[in-house]
Amino acid sequence: MACEILACCQFFNDNMKNMPKTAEYIEKRLCLGDYVSCNRFSIYKEFGGDHIPVGLHPDDAEEMKKVIQCLRNKMQS
Repeated sequence: MACEILACCQFFNDNMKNMPKTAEYIEKRLCLGDYVSCNRFSIYKEFGGDHIPVGLHPDDAEEMKKVIQCLRNKMQS
């Protein structure tokens, strides 16, 4: 089963675009496998997508906002 935020997660586009083999490995292992170990997924599940935790690194907070907005847009479509 795939991670429920995979379609909106920009991790690969933002961080892995120059490392396609590594990206493929991580996607197979984490996104399509043990996604509960992923920090972005954990934050999304713990805070329900509505609240970004205080103290989160600014880059991570921005990424979570993008994921949440993307998921909302997909649900409205």
